[in-house]
Amino acid sequence: MIHVGVDLHQEFCYMTALDSRGRQLNAQAVANERTALRAYFSRFRKPVRVAVEACGFWPAFREAIGDQVELRLVHSARVKAIAAAKLKNDRIDSGTLAHLLRCDLLPEAWMADEGTRELRQQVRLRATLVRQRTRLKNQVHAVLHQHGVRHRFTDLFGAAGRVWLETVPLPLVPRQVLRTYLELIDQFSVRILEQDKSVKQFTKKDPRAKWLMTIPGIGPYSAMLLLAEIGQIHRFPDKQGLSNYAGLVPWLRESADKRRSGGITRVGSPWLRWIMVEAAQTAVRTSPAVRSYFERLRQRKHRNVAVVAVARKLLVAVWALLQHGECFDERKFAQSCGKDGARRLGKR
Repeated sequence: MIHVGVDLHQEFCYMTALDSRGRQLNAQAVANERTALRAYFSRFRKPVRVAVEACGFWPAFREAIGDQVELRLVHSARVKAIAAAKLKNDRIDSGTLAHLLRCDLLPEAWMADEGTRELRQQVRLRATLVRQRTRLKNQVHAVLHQHGVRHRFTDLFGAAGRVWLETVPLPLVPRQVLRTYLELIDQFSVRILEQDKSVKQFTKKDPRAKWLMTIPGIGPYSAMLLLAEIGQIHRFPDKQGLSNYAGLVPWLRESADKRRSGGITRVGSPWLRWIMVEAAQTAVRTSPAVRSYFERLRQRKHRNVAVVAVARKLLVAVWALLQHGECFDERKFAQSCGKDGARRLGKR
């Protein structure tokens, strides 16, 4: 078996090849082109295993090398031998990857399939469009604020607010700027509606999305984003694994008789963490069981801490629903929050 460590860059990659005894066979830079990559691996007569750190363009690298080699995707944040090295360059990084691969000591990352990657691109596109539209709306508010113009609309960009914006007295240049912002907002709104239609079509076809939408605070888009970020639920052996992946668990430092803990780790998928916090805030307003759990936490914790705890609790429900293929049960959720939560729900 040949073990190859790859330090991947956009234009080229540096490769170090070792045999089963750890002897270096080759170390060189190779252009990131299909012909060059396949020619490099074809020189080896034995089976080849390749280790590459997870990055944005690993799927293109995988497609370029083809099926002639076995690819291992490495969790870059956990490769401490590289992250903590005082001397760091392409040759050392690729060599370290090759040695760790030979000893089976690499922390591997999950390689999402093509369907999951495409789903992620779709849901992240919608989120990006909404965020850009929000920035444009904030710019409109800034223009009005700079010229001392106030309004009493609950939604400035609703029907009545848009009519008022067309007639608000402003100098020539600010008026042109305002009109440009409004045109861009309309264009983004059209694209967002197109994405919403795709989301609705997806949720109608996928039964998992229907299960997820029974959870308080989770709608069609939230369900689609959850499925895109989680991928195959069976890759998480338990609910704790999914919570760790979302970065919604508190960090812990323990040594001998000393123990320290703090806020959430914020590692893993930021998209998954964001959508669960958004869902938690909605669920607190709409679900009696969730609101009861939140109120109990709120008595002894800061509101933001309580919201994060609710988000983690709802994510546990997501794991259970996807694992067992069932819908959300409000009473079971209350029971999982403790006897006090079940008793409060029974009084309502």
